[in-house]
Amino acid sequence: MTQGKISVPLVAWLMAVLAGAFFFLSCGKEKVDPEYDQKYDLKDVSWEEWPATDCSTSTRPARDIIAYNLLGIPHYWDVDWMGMQTYIIYPGFNYTETSFSYKDYVTKNPCSGTHGAYMNLMDGKVDVIIASRDISRNEKAYAESVGVELETAPLAIDALVFIVNPENPVRNLTSDQVRKIYTGEITNWKEVGGPDHVITPYIRDADSGSQEKMETLVMDGLTMIDGSWMPEIIGSQMASPYLQLENDDYGIGYTPYFYCTAMVRDLMKVNVLSIDGIAPGKESIGSGKYPFTSSIYAAVRKTEDHESMAYKLYKFLFTRRGAEMIDESGYIPFK
Repeated sequence: MTQGKISVPLVAWLMAVLAGAFFFLSCGKEKVDPEYDQKYDLKDVSWEEWPATDCSTSTRPARDIIAYNLLGIPHYWDVDWMGMQTYIIYPGFNYTETSFSYKDYVTKNPCSGTHGAYMNLMDGKVDVIIASRDISRNEKAYAESVGVELETAPLAIDALVFIVNPENPVRNLTSDQVRKIYTGEITNWKEVGGPDHVITPYIRDADSGSQEKMETLVMDGLTMIDGSWMPEIIGSQMASPYLQLENDDYGIGYTPYFYCTAMVRDLMKVNVLSIDGIAPGKESIGSGKYPFTSSIYAAVRKTEDHESMAYKLYKFLFTRRGAEMIDESGYIPFK
């Protein structure tokens, strides 16, 4: 190429790039409605018009902090109302000054777990849910059988992390090692640089959000151990892996990152493993560097009236103010 001149192919290439960029930006403007925030911004929502909501155990802080903000309920971090060893958002004001009690709030806004929340939404018992995952295959089959369609969308970023007892010296596993542990191919910690002791791989119950994420996000089509040979490795609650590892120096379990760091915190001691040399954290999860990142989801019935408060709440979750509330809860919102 002669100095000071640009070749025809290069000019054509630059024009193509600029055209592509213009097309991309134009599409972006069409996809992001500049009036969306204003249209679906909610303020001063009354208790009487508030829709019934449900959630997963790990997404309860996000669901509650949105409700508390929109209903004008002062809130702060504290031990949860059931006395469980976790931390959630908890209201701290006198309910006698309102038209509803905390019992009313819990009745209208239960926390039924991931599977329970989806079932309640499909059965018409609640109107909006925030769950730790998208609808599962079994739940889709149930929805079809009862003639219900759901609208679901990713709301914020989370991750699946692997935990061990603090006495276990292993601090890192590769993605492949994790899969081999949970297919039964690796059975001793010495095979991954640890002590000469059999590994106890703890799993969750089939319909839990954690189990669904483990199978779809981590196992990559491989068949997991099913627990039929040792039912005690199956945990039925979010806290199960922590309780199991508390008395097992050689076990391993998995749990949502948010639940581990924001809700359990230091109350049940575990070590969180790095995967492929990358420690899970807000930066590594938000950037996608940590390999097992996932999303929490919001869902509503597709037949919901677009003028209903339930539909407006669902749409509000994806506004700028909704994202700010998700961020306040500790999750990483989609921008």
